[in-house]
Amino acid sequence: MNNERVSLKTIAEKAGVSKPVVYTVLNNRYGRGIYVSEKRKEEILNIASELGYVAPKSAKELFTGKSDNIGVILHEINHPFTEMLNWLQREAHKKGFEITPYLTSAKGKLEEHYLNMVRDGRVDGLIAIAATDGSRDRYRKFSNAPYRLKILAYHEPIPDVPTIHFDEERAGRMAAKHLLEAGCKRLAFLGEHGGMPRCRGFSEYIRQKGGEAPLIIKRRAKYKNMFSDGSGMAHQLLKLKKKPDGVFASCDLLAIALLREALKTGIKVPEDMAIMGCDNTEVCLYTTPSISSIDFNIPLLAKKMMGQMEQIINTGIFKPMHLTVPVKLVERESTKRR
Repeated sequence: MNNERVSLKTIAEKAGVSKPVVYTVLNNRYGRGIYVSEKRKEEILNIASELGYVAPKSAKELFTGKSDNIGVILHEINHPFTEMLNWLQREAHKKGFEITPYLTSAKGKLEEHYLNMVRDGRVDGLIAIAATDGSRDRYRKFSNAPYRLKILAYHEPIPDVPTIHFDEERAGRMAAKHLLEAGCKRLAFLGEHGGMPRCRGFSEYIRQKGGEAPLIIKRRAKYKNMFSDGSGMAHQLLKLKKKPDGVFASCDLLAIALLREALKTGIKVPEDMAIMGCDNTEVCLYTTPSISSIDFNIPLLAKKMMGQMEQIINTGIFKPMHLTVPVKLVERESTKRR
């Protein structure tokens, strides 16, 4: 798939005029030695519109075609995004790129705004590491004509879009196996959102082992922030008469929110309730007991993301391929019931 942004040369060739003529029309710089008839002006503007041309933001991008800047779309500067951003910055520096974060607060309209905004060439490509409702369709839309953005999504496979992710279903199966082997009988998944593969893998493993179907606590539709959402879901879970004795949270912050609320109500962790997260960020070490988690190797993810992004930028051609990184279990105090 050719994903190059429309250039002045492309428009000039289609209109049968020179690049300076196109530049004059698109930048409204008449009276500088170049005369363009109204008919020709209208023709050039129509061609530019048809091709989806957006004027470059910087002089550097205008003359070189590159900004050496990569945009990163994320919800907020918080775990696990902080660690992913840190590692992406390190990898970008090695390759001579800068990083610009765009925070969406998990709002689809804001994500759409940023995708439209960066069409002016302020970034050479985008790494989307935090999807929200509708992101899948937006990534497809803006990857193709007339937008042609170079997007690499941290996501399960999406048609027409290069993607990279950790093995989510294996992460879910690994968590279920760990909690069952720890002696848990009534399991729950905290923070399901949009049919997460890690939740699917978790549920399927329990079913295959003949266990009781796990309780699924979903994220609320209106996102505030990860920890606040986790506290709300924890309250919902802890109000149950028949509480689970083993919980797999979809991320570490949700696991910590549940741990906090459980300890406040007198529940012993892991004796009464084993709790584990997914990300294995350093926040797992900040609590007592420390949090068990599924590690999806953020440094390796960042390295592969930046390598793939560099290839897309340099060639302008990419195939919508999907890369997967392996996961591993890191056991800590929050699930050590033996």
